[in-house]
Amino acid sequence: MEKADRLAPPEAPPEERRAQKIALAFILAPLLATLLWGIGAWFTRVPAPQEELPPVAPGLAAPGFTFPALAGGAVALSDHKGKLVLVNVWATWCPPCIEELPSLQRLYARMKGRGEPFEILAVSIDALGADAVQKFVDRFGLTFPILLDPRGRIKKLYRTTGVPETFVIGRDGRLVEKVIGSRTWDSPEAVSYMEQILRAAPPAKAGS
Repeated sequence: MEKADRLAPPEAPPEERRAQKIALAFILAPLLATLLWGIGAWFTRVPAPQEELPPVAPGLAAPGFTFPALAGGAVALSDHKGKLVLVNVWATWCPPCIEELPSLQRLYARMKGRGEPFEILAVSIDALGADAVQKFVDRFGLTFPILLDPRGRIKKLYRTTGVPETFVIGRDGRLVEKVIGSRTWDSPEAVSYMEQILRAAPPAKAGS
């Protein structure tokens, strides 16, 4: 027992033990306060306000937008009131998008050649911007407006799930149909469908 007592470390004086406890309290107090503050902030946090976006559904007004145009300036959906508008969301890295571009151009040329109140607004979501898009415009000889949305805001605004997606907007500014995937836009069925929409509803009157 005497040998074990000799190996045990000597007990610190009471004053030293008290000083150690005070020092430890000074170290732990800020940590404990920070922890309690974090817990309180978690339970009392206010959710960040969510941006309220208009609903997107057939029969409802199509959400408005304005994007820079590849040809220069800016183009807004509201610029084409009274027209049947196809809003085509696409990208150069999307094979189905590229596949349907020629048929969109043929449909556009046909409708414009007949003087129909018709427009195509092709919104590119390419992150690389104008240079990447211009190559495809030149390749296919596209003459309808190409809008640039490199940040992809149209995807959130129109609740898209992929590309291509096309939104058929009637002359009254209301969404008629959402088309997911590519389509042959100048097929007899597609052309007949566009003609039916053009004849079905007159443009909305001002103030209605």
